[in-house]
Amino acid sequence: MLDIVKRGPAAIVGNGYESDMPGYEDVLTDDEITAIIDYIKSTWPDRIRASQESRSLADEQAQP
Repeated sequence: MLDIVKRGPAAIVGNGYESDMPGYEDVLTDDEITAIIDYIKSTWPDRIRASQESRSLADEQAQP
């Protein structure tokens, strides 16, 4: 999620994907982006938060 907010969805997805959401790496620090993401996640229901945590852990383990 940090990378999406930092670089913008179009940069992550590629292949001509269009999005109105810009990247914020020139506006916000990584710590500020992380704080915003943490706040948003804090509003999610427990079930959704657990699902996201599980996916994030799987992604981290799959990276070399």
